[in-house]
Amino acid sequence: MKIVSYIGATALVALAAAGAAAAATADADAGAKIIAPLEISRTADLYFGTIAPSTTVGDKVAVAADGSRQCGPALTCLTADHTAAAFAVTGEADAFYTISLPNQINIVNAKGTAMKVSDFTGSKAKGQLLNGEDSFTVGGTLEVAARQEAGQYKGSFTVAVEYQ
Repeated sequence: MKIVSYIGATALVALAAAGAAAAATADADAGAKIIAPLEISRTADLYFGTIAPSTTVGDKVAVAADGSRQCGPALTCLTADHTAAAFAVTGEADAFYTISLPNQINIVNAKGTAMKVSDFTGSKAKGQLLNGEDSFTVGGTLEVAARQEAGQYKGSFTVAVEYQ
């Protein structure tokens, strides 16, 4: 009986060893490449200049992404200090990115009277970070009402960039 138990135990150990010998394993590495974060900064604000409204009809002033301005016929654009907004972008060298602009915003004076800015346009819709840097400009259209209340109007808008 001892011999049968011994032979049975030996066979069981042999089968277990044979099963272990048939198993195969492999190792793999894990890693990641972290690139420079994409950053954007404003270098100039969108400014429509000094404008005299009509007493009878509203109109629009557009500053293009190239900085040129078109003043509607019912308005008088008095100064030439208008500017397109400008932005600098930095990140991973040679990477591509896209630009997102707002649909519209309101700018308001000290009394809370608002004017709408819409039709934002960029000098480009996407860019490439040559040597890790790029820039672009943004224009928009200001709606001025008849007899628009006098004052300095201010507001802000958000421009987003995203790696592609």
